Amino acid sequence: MVGKFTLKSLLKSAIAVTSGVALLLIGSCATSYTSIIRDTEKAYYSGNYQAAIPKIRELANRSDSKDRLLYLMEAGMIFHTKGDYDSSNKAFKEAEQIADNIKVSVSKTGMSFFLSDNESNFRGEDFERVLIKFYIALNYIFIGQYDTAKIYFRRLDVELQEMKYVQGKYRQNLAARYLDAVLSEVLGRYNDARVQYRNIEQIEPSLEQVRGDRYVLAVKENDQRDIAKLRNNSNYVQAFDNSMNPISYERGMGELVIINQAGKAATKESRGRLFNDQFFALTLRGSVETAIRARGEGASAAGVLAAMSRAENPVPIYKDRDPASALPRSVLVNNRNIGNTMIFNDYSDTAKQNFNENYKAIVTKNVASIAVKMVGAYLASEAAAKAVSSAKKNKSTEQQMLENVLRIGMGAMAGYAASQTIAPDLRSWRLLPSNYQIKRLHLRPGNYTIELPGGKLPDGSSRATVTIEAGKPVFLNYRAFNPE
Repeated sequence: MVGKFTLKSLLKSAIAVTSGVALLLIGSCATSYTSIIRDTEKAYYSGNYQAAIPKIRELANRSDSKDRLLYLMEAGMIFHTKGDYDSSNKAFKEAEQIADNIKVSVSKTGMSFFLSDNESNFRGEDFERVLIKFYIALNYIFIGQYDTAKIYFRRLDVELQEMKYVQGKYRQNLAARYLDAVLSEVLGRYNDARVQYRNIEQIEPSLEQVRGDRYVLAVKENDQRDIAKLRNNSNYVQAFDNSMNPISYERGMGELVIINQAGKAATKESRGRLFNDQFFALTLRGSVETAIRARGEGASAAGVLAAMSRAENPVPIYKDRDPASALPRSVLVNNRNIGNTMIFNDYSDTAKQNFNENYKAIVTKNVASIAVKMVGAYLASEAAAKAVSSAKKNKSTEQQMLENVLRIGMGAMAGYAASQTIAPDLRSWRLLPSNYQIKRLHLRPGNYTIELPGGKLPDGSSRATVTIEAGKPVFLNYRAFNPE
């Protein structure tokens, strides 16, 4: 009822409103994914996998369906790095089932950039969902189940082929394609290997190692025509005798494939206040004015925009972490430096391009819906403020001050509510490496000591002694990052 509020009731209302605003602001960042995963992440990047495992298990067990996919992906990564490949596959296979069942409409996809991590189901990007299958295949390689690994590479290839025609080439996982080719050679499926090598050369011709691989494939098949055609590619083959002297590739040599998962993946961060971005601010102003005219209720654009003064830019930005650890590493065989690993897939670069290259298009597509929400919230707060204001003409100074406080508090609540609606979703796969590096060597049978300075095997060491057998591969799994 208008006009029947006493000074005391106005004071209570003002206190209640301002207290509510304070509580909302305090609670707004209490459940962000970054803070939830912090202890797990710290344990993982300290190399303390035994501490990280129960932490991620607890998070996964008490999570709702909204974030379960992400927790399973993180858990799979921890077990993989630890060398517990069976447990890793158990987590990744559950994640795969969830990811494969995700159905997203075109409109939902467009709005996913503007939902905070408290409101929407995490579904990941297509190149991240491909990584789930990649890790399952990788785990089977390290277990020695090559046929099963090949099955998952085949499933993965179907998704990469679909992406190839509708997405930029930067989304293609060339590390997956390359390991699929190497494994196909091991299994004698030479045509599969040939197709993947050609795919890689079409997508990224600068990967010289692949030229040598095509020559090796021709020798393995004893294809004299291809051997003659690709003979110059033999210069890119890294083959050595037992004393680590370079030699020409010979049929029957063994293989060493070093996989280095390097650095820490770029993660989502806020771009800051929405109005710090001139393009977004100007575009939003125009949409707010349009929304106000459509409502016809006399709201001011300035008032609506003022209510958004604290709103974050809803489109996150990926930023690099630990760039030094993401650099290629030198490989030592029997204490001899035989060159660096080569980057086949840069996850961080893919993630950054995915969000940054279409920034203006994303803003333009979604700004109208933001404006409609904001105008609606502003008009609702104005109506509520008027409903509790005194209708008296001769108001005391105290009454005027309290009503102003009340109006400001309700405006702040409206601004807060709208800000949370369009807050950026900062959830991302935080335990991934920044990139995937591979080094393939052809060696005569014998024992060799392998070292990757700065990288660690699942047992925590950087050095391994391996036995190379004729016609058989040895795969080594390194992880390189600066500890927390």
